Amino acid sequence: MMRRALLALYALLIALSARPLRAASPDPKRAEAAERFERAIRLVNAGDLSGGLAEFQRTYALVPSVVVLYNVGLVYGELQRPVDAVRALERALKDPGALEPAELERARAALRQQAERIGRVELLANVQAGVVEIDNIEAAALPLTGPLEVAVGAHTVALISPGFAPLRRELVIAGGQTVQASFELVPIQASLAHLAVDCTVPAADVVVDGQRVGKTPLVATVTVTPGSHKVEVLRAGYRPSAQSIELQEGATGRLTMTPVLDPSALNDQGTLSIQASETQAVVSVDGESPRLLSESLRIPYGAHRIRLERGGFLPAERDVDVPLAKTRTLSVVFEPTPETRANYVASAGRQRTVAWVTTGVGAALAVGGTVFALVQQGKLPAAQQHLAAVNDSFERFSERACDFAMPHVDPAAESNCIAELEAAEANVHDIELARTIGWVTAGAGALVTATGVVLLLTRDDPHKYDEKPNERRLSAYSKLRITPALGPQALFLSATGVF
Repeated sequence: MMRRALLALYALLIALSARPLRAASPDPKRAEAAERFERAIRLVNAGDLSGGLAEFQRTYALVPSVVVLYNVGLVYGELQRPVDAVRALERALKDPGALEPAELERARAALRQQAERIGRVELLANVQAGVVEIDNIEAAALPLTGPLEVAVGAHTVALISPGFAPLRRELVIAGGQTVQASFELVPIQASLAHLAVDCTVPAADVVVDGQRVGKTPLVATVTVTPGSHKVEVLRAGYRPSAQSIELQEGATGRLTMTPVLDPSALNDQGTLSIQASETQAVVSVDGESPRLLSESLRIPYGAHRIRLERGGFLPAERDVDVPLAKTRTLSVVFEPTPETRANYVASAGRQRTVAWVTTGVGAALAVGGTVFALVQQGKLPAAQQHLAAVNDSFERFSERACDFAMPHVDPAAESNCIAELEAAEANVHDIELARTIGWVTAGAGALVTATGVVLLLTRDDPHKYDEKPNERRLSAYSKLRITPALGPQALFLSATGVF
């Protein structure tokens, strides 16, 4: 449990151990190295350790730097390759250069942890020349100067010598243990043949004539004697895939193996939960046909290569290890294509313009309507008083101007009184109507203003895709301290995090 926690810490340190310094330089090698280093950090943060390792190695080939070598060692450790991790970290510690004290301590701790995961194989053979392969990868050539270092666990050790039939041994090696392996090769007259095996499913056992030769993907051909051979690819959760091939002397044959899922192998499955930054994405597992991404996938436990695609975004590939009968959560942040990014920024800009215009128009309506309503409200008392005075002039027997109960009323005066009353009533009505219109306008303006504010708060962020996926992910970590790593090859910035 402690080892798993430390390895998880190493993965985080990889993401935070260095940052590129984009200094203006006419040297094309340094420019390419800076780009590749940044790409390596991005791939490692995204979970593509193999891709990140390749970019780190290319960076080191262009501009050797202890900072890059330090990261190479940490990535090797995460890839369960302790022998390579120890070699890289030992080289980095011989001349630490730009590494700060904290990085030095991390490198030493990683070196100790990885060294505990190494065993040794002492090989005894009846031939003086040949090649030693471990898990179908060339490890050394005879004569050996000492035991071979290998990672703890089960391994297939092969000895291949010209004029002899290849011989393989299955060995299980513990940390710090030295295991002896004796090889008695049988001479043959024919030239050896070679077999290449392609398979989309990773971490599957490749078995040739009943003997395991390695795991997929095989990076090299399998050396075999001429003749007929039966090849099988086996992995829990998949139906066995088997083919036969006839190889002539010195020939190289190639087989494509396609194991299919075994629906009945429910006990060999785990769950992969994928959280994607975009909806309507499709996912492909180990090169199978893409399917619409759902909340979780039930797939065989172990290593898998996941590819996610979404229209308008760059494909995202991840290496994941799904635990048995448990759930592994994978977060994927899609990076848009340049066209998608440009369209998104333009759309966000239009949304912002519409939101501000809506807010401005609404505010103007609200303020104007309120002022207009208040002005009309101020006119209303005088108009109402005038109307009351006109009504009083109609009081019977009051002997006022419009008292029609008096004898000998002038018809012209009566018409004027009625006209004055109608005008006073109309004036009050018009003022009340104008006041109502003002308040309604103010209310509508307030509603439009609220709509504009909501649009401003909910509009798309034009800077959403400004940062790379790894930078958006790194922003979750606080208290980053970025300092330059000075030295003969001062090309990078070192970032240290406090958590």
